[in-house]
Amino acid sequence: MQWPRFMRRPLNLISVPTIVEVLPLSKPGFAFGDPRQDVASLEINYGKGLLPFNAQSKSFIAPFPCQGEDAQLLLERLDDLPSKMMVALYESKTPLWPNFLIHHSGGDGLNLQGVRSCMRHKGQGFSEAWCVLPAKKMARLLRAQKVSKSLFLAPAWENKRFLGTALDYQRTLSLLENTQPLVDAERITVVMPHYDDEVLQCGGTMLRALAANATLQVIWLSDGSRGVSSVSHQKSSEIRRAEAEAAMAELGVKNMHHLDGVETKLAADDTICQQLNHLLSEFRPQRVHSVWWADNHVDHYEANLILERAWPHDLDATIAASGLWQVMPLRTVVELTDEQQAQKIKSLECYQSQIDAVDYARLSQHLDAYYAHQSDANYAENFWHVSAQQYFSALQNTQVKTRRWFG
Repeated sequence: MQWPRFMRRPLNLISVPTIVEVLPLSKPGFAFGDPRQDVASLEINYGKGLLPFNAQSKSFIAPFPCQGEDAQLLLERLDDLPSKMMVALYESKTPLWPNFLIHHSGGDGLNLQGVRSCMRHKGQGFSEAWCVLPAKKMARLLRAQKVSKSLFLAPAWENKRFLGTALDYQRTLSLLENTQPLVDAERITVVMPHYDDEVLQCGGTMLRALAANATLQVIWLSDGSRGVSSVSHQKSSEIRRAEAEAAMAELGVKNMHHLDGVETKLAADDTICQQLNHLLSEFRPQRVHSVWWADNHVDHYEANLILERAWPHDLDATIAASGLWQVMPLRTVVELTDEQQAQKIKSLECYQSQIDAVDYARLSQHLDAYYAHQSDANYAENFWHVSAQQYFSALQNTQVKTRRWFG
């Protein structure tokens, strides 16, 4: 039996890392490569005192591993460490689930560091992402095993919400298998929780599909009522809807539907699920684009529960899931031309009310450059593309659905 896990419902981000200048580490030593080329804070804070891990080291630094051999090698090292020795894993090539960010006000950093700064610092500078835990807990987390909060005097950054969502993320990483290439489809549906998600998550792929004469249907689940804080909920909805329609005109999309769930309060209730079921049943898409459940945003997570409940039983389609608030490791990469990227950014700029708060244009440039770093293109989008059956089965197997919101 899977017991429910109760959390207070957030307005947007589910787990929020602590922003610091220095990590809670004493006399750190590094392994698996010199980290100073990836994370500038180590040179700033430790300088020549940062050495390869040795018998005098009191904490351990390494890059967050990709699944497979890299993870196994790291686990072998962690198992040999004292159980309470602090371990700090930094984000390098593979996205991690952070409990710390270190922000730098100048420069660009690596692509993932640019993405992190856009989300928290309005596009200024770059931010390093870190996951810091005692060795025994870090090893359990990397093995996708439950990690419990310390009973007494647990530090704030080792909180129950972070530990639970980090476990969900690790379980998800182990299930992102058998991704399929994105082949041309005649009918494609894009189901997104918010206005602007469709451009950020798959705007370039939409352009490619339209160029191949596909028919596109775009469905937004929420009403945009909380997106502009300086006006009423009704006015915010009107602004966001007008921006969305302008963005779709820029891309060339004409088939649009607004389901008007309450922004920040999306839930898989009868009304919205029946509406979505009807649209999918009528349109019969061959591929559906949406956000993955690990996207660290409450409405993005709930969008998966809505899609699962609304999915027509006789619909034989694939799901191409993508990430923004939590970057997805490389799976099915769709290369974009520089012209497609420029048109994507032009469409994104229609969402002026949102760009005023978050530099989404810079975020998209950094994110799409990261997704292209193993290809010949300058920009790309990235999806976990599988059958609907495999997607919903993986959603069940993560145990993420044991979450229960209150408040």
